[in-house]
Amino acid sequence: MPREPAPPAGQDRARPVPVLEAEIRRLQARLAELEREKTDVEAFAAVAAHELLAPLVMTEAYAATVSERLDEERHADSRRDLETLGRGAARMRLLVEALLHDARSSGRRVRRRPIDLNLVLRECLTLLAPQIRARRADVCVADLPVIRGEETMISAVFTNLLSNALSYSPRRGQIAVSATRDNGSWRVSVQSQGPPIPVEERQHIFEPYHRDRGPGPALAICRHMVERHGGQVDVSASNDTGNHFYLTLPA
Repeated sequence: MPREPAPPAGQDRARPVPVLEAEIRRLQARLAELEREKTDVEAFAAVAAHELLAPLVMTEAYAATVSERLDEERHADSRRDLETLGRGAARMRLLVEALLHDARSSGRRVRRRPIDLNLVLRECLTLLAPQIRARRADVCVADLPVIRGEETMISAVFTNLLSNALSYSPRRGQIAVSATRDNGSWRVSVQSQGPPIPVEERQHIFEPYHRDRGPGPALAICRHMVERHGGQVDVSASNDTGNHFYLTLPA
C-alpha cells in the first residue's frame, strides 16, 4: 500500500485544530448571545403582559362591583351591559395570559396533564355567555374526551374558535362541538352555520395578519398552540354543512 506523502517541512499535521477551536468559540459566543436575546424577549413579554393585564383586571373587577350595586329589576339592561364588559375583559385577560404562557414555554416541551374537554368547554361557554345571548345561538356540545396537554393553551384555543364561530354565524344559528377517535388521536370538530368560507380564503385564515375571517391573529394563535401539542388545525366548508374547524389532538 502506498504511503501517505509526508507534509512539507515545518507544516504541522494538527494545524486544523486551532481553526476548529476558534470556530467552536465563535459558535459558543453566538449561542450565549442568543440566550441573552431570548431572556430579553421573555422579560419584555412579561412586562408587556403585566401592563396589558392590569387594566383588564381592573375593568373586570369594577364591572362586577358596579353590577352588584344596581337593582336587578330596574337596571336589568345596565347589568347585562356590565356583564358583557366584564366577560370581554376576562376573555382578553385569558388570551394575554395564554400568550405570555406560550412565550415563556417556547423553549421547552408542552407539560402534558389530563384535561377533561367537557370541563374546558363548560368554562368557555360561561365566558362567552353574553355573546351567545346576543346572537341567540344554540350551542350543542357532545360528550368530549380527556386529552393530555396544557389546559391554559387548550382553553384559549376553544374560546377563540367558539367566539369566531359565533361572530360569523347567523342569529339563532347552531354551533356544534363533537369529537371522534382518529387512530391515536382525537379529532374535535367545531361546526357552525352561515356562508361557507371561500376556498381561496381557507388557505390564509390561519396566517397571523389575515383579517378577512376572525379577530386578527386569533386563529393563527389557535394553530400555533395546537401544533405545540403535536396536533393540527384544519377547516372545511360547504353550503350543506356550514363551516367545520377541526382540531387533531393527541390522546
